[in-house]
Amino acid sequence: MKPISVVIVEDDHKIAEIQSRFIERIPGFEVVGIAHSLVEANDIVEVFRPELVLLDVYFPDGNGLNFLRDIRASDLGVDVILITAAKEIDVFKSAMHGGVFDYILKPLVFDRFKNTLTKFSAHLQKLEDLSALAQTDVDRLLS
Repeated sequence: MKPISVVIVEDDHKIAEIQSRFIERIPGFEVVGIAHSLVEANDIVEVFRPELVLLDVYFPDGNGLNFLRDIRASDLGVDVILITAAKEIDVFKSAMHGGVFDYILKPLVFDRFKNTLTKFSAHLQKLEDLSALAQTDVDRLLS
């Protein structure tokens, strides 16, 4: 099975490097791009069409939640995990409405990160194994 392609969208270079190193330690994932601004992120996501974007919220050039809405509007079929220091409930609600797979608060802890990526990989595998949906499949996928 080919690795799950990941783009990291994080303005802090050190945090982006930590995320990249964490991904290297988790089998089945591959970083295909790192963006340090939303302008870069738009180009990288459009070109590489990753399966997963790890996205921060606050950037000097905009808001990651707006980028999330742009991803959804473009119908690229990209999943998003928010990794952020944003603890405001309205940011969390917006992320949930935007369809993020998970929401991880900084500082990033490897075990929590690995757990999320493992769940994401299992979720993709479940979807791949299905040819049609029954209600039991929907219930299992959404739990």
